[in-house]
Amino acid sequence: MQDRYVGDVGDSGKLGLLRSISKVGLRVGINWYYTHKPEEHKNADGKHIGYLNDDSFKGCDYELLKSLDIITKGTRSVEVLENANLIPNAYYYKRILKPGSDKNFIRTEWHSKSMEELSKSDIIFCDPDNGLIKKSVSRNSNKSDKYILHDELISYYQAGKSVVFYNHRSREQEQLYLKRFQPLIHRSELAGANWRGLKFIRGTIRDYIFILQPKHTKTVDIAISNMIESNWHKHFSVLNI
Repeated sequence: MQDRYVGDVGDSGKLGLLRSISKVGLRVGINWYYTHKPEEHKNADGKHIGYLNDDSFKGCDYELLKSLDIITKGTRSVEVLENANLIPNAYYYKRILKPGSDKNFIRTEWHSKSMEELSKSDIIFCDPDNGLIKKSVSRNSNKSDKYILHDELISYYQAGKSVVFYNHRSREQEQLYLKRFQPLIHRSELAGANWRGLKFIRGTIRDYIFILQPKHTKTVDIAISNMIESNWHKHFSVLNI
């Protein structure tokens, strides 16, 4: 997550989903996978806020839409989102994640600290720029901060948390694209997990992959059903992961 993305159309769906999960009684923790990349500010990513005036969003979550108008009135930042209290009783982790090419940064310590700060949550949402790390990306590369690692997801789950993470959809066919998650799904540490998926269809497809503790599954299923059966169905659909 970068400050320049705050409040864009992807955030509308992401925050709507997390608000739905919060409303069914689960305590949400958010690891922003927060990065600072000034060299990328030259492109147009993050400027997509036309949804604020789009009628198809107005019936989804009026309170959220009204609150997100804050991005038109000042600095766009993760701190602004946290202070807006859009997700009741949420816990946040915003320490900067640096790439593996930075020899002074120890990612395992960064992750351990996130587990401490999000320890009171029931479900942890992870918001990397791109999603689950790919075979073509090394943990030690200068792009690794855009991805979440398998071991990070597993450690959250082993700590008793359910997990949901953002994944940016590639241009491959869906069935081919979904194969990239199979090595994670078949990890022995996640043998008891229940898997769910949602895709947010608004221009670029954004996927949300759920790794659920059995004790949380029925509750999360209710939150997902509430989304699909509301006006959010115009933008979300179930992903059969």
